[in-house]
Amino acid sequence: MLPLKRWSPDDEYDLLSPSFRQDPYPVLHRLRAEEPVHFSEQLQAWVVTRHDDVLTGLAHSSISADRISPRLLQFPEHHRPKFRPLTRLLSMWALMLDRPDHNRFRTLITKAMTRPIIMGFRPMIERIASELVDEAIARGGMEAMADLALPLPLYVIAEIIGVPRESIGLLKRCALDIVNFFGTPPATYLPTADVAMRTVLETADHLRDLIREREREPRPDLISGLLAAREAGEALEDDEIIATCILMVFAGFETTCNLLGNGILLLAKHPEQFALLRSRPSLMRGAVDEILRYETPVQRLSRMALGDLVLRGRTIRRNDLIFFMSSAANRDPAIFSDPDRFDITRDSTQHIAFGHWIHTCPGSTLAHLEASIVFGELCRRVSGLRLESEGPPQWQQNLSVRSLQSLQVRFR
Repeated sequence: MLPLKRWSPDDEYDLLSPSFRQDPYPVLHRLRAEEPVHFSEQLQAWVVTRHDDVLTGLAHSSISADRISPRLLQFPEHHRPKFRPLTRLLSMWALMLDRPDHNRFRTLITKAMTRPIIMGFRPMIERIASELVDEAIARGGMEAMADLALPLPLYVIAEIIGVPRESIGLLKRCALDIVNFFGTPPATYLPTADVAMRTVLETADHLRDLIREREREPRPDLISGLLAAREAGEALEDDEIIATCILMVFAGFETTCNLLGNGILLLAKHPEQFALLRSRPSLMRGAVDEILRYETPVQRLSRMALGDLVLRGRTIRRNDLIFFMSSAANRDPAIFSDPDRFDITRDSTQHIAFGHWIHTCPGSTLAHLEASIVFGELCRRVSGLRLESEGPPQWQQNLSVRSLQSLQVRFR
């Protein structure tokens, strides 16, 4: 790792300012044009912003998906042993692993998340979406995050994994605490890591109890499926099953929650686009892709350099942390014309909101399905969306995700 340096407010690119968190795109546009491979003293990481460089880096053989090791190296050495239980579980996630270990876990997840299996969840998702929208319509509006964007993916992923609804609060805390751990600057790693570790270990204990239950009485859920794979010859330990379930909670909740919240915000801010989608439901898939491109739910994809390498003339050293900015890549004018314009009719399929190469999110089909069902339900049930607040939306203070704090919406 590069030695920790003191960041000066005179430095050219401030990636921690309130204005950046409110609207990161002007700074990202400048970085992409002026210094597309930039070392941030604030973040103690490289920031890569061009679409082609992001694709190259995510598939580079000298760049690892392991983002736990460089994070641990940024802790004071005497604190590292304390967080071994947390880092051990997270390091078992498929999205943290390189080949060949990645292949084993990826195969297990994709077997459980094939397109036919996911499409089989449609009636369940439609039922949940309809219930939540019914309640919102009865009130004449909603706090879109608390009333729809947060609960829907939680209910869905809980049913898929096999976690009872009364435990959903724990799943939510687990996902949010992990998000905060990954999305805070170096100065606040320790307290967020401490909170995340407590919640992750509590969730692990709960999942371990469910594993024992499914061993006695299997059900049509992910836990039972992973146990069946173990019985079929896969040498899966309990902790590997637990880590995979926690990954599904994290990936299946956070990305979809932000996709739904950001989508409702954009459709409310662009009533002509909402009206177009209502009149032409065939545009739904493209509309979801455009929302993913325009307000990317996961703003950056973290990686670690396995050895020294040169990218656009900049030398990245072994063990350096690299942030591939999917948010900047998805507004690269070399790929998307007029990238700051929200247009559901454009071809947005080159977005990388779900990652790239072997680490493309296996839950992308599920997220697309959930978003299509929710936005379709709103298009059928209401004629318009109106933001209650005239001021700018307030975003979570997190470097990794584009997530709204709240979103008050009235229905027309």
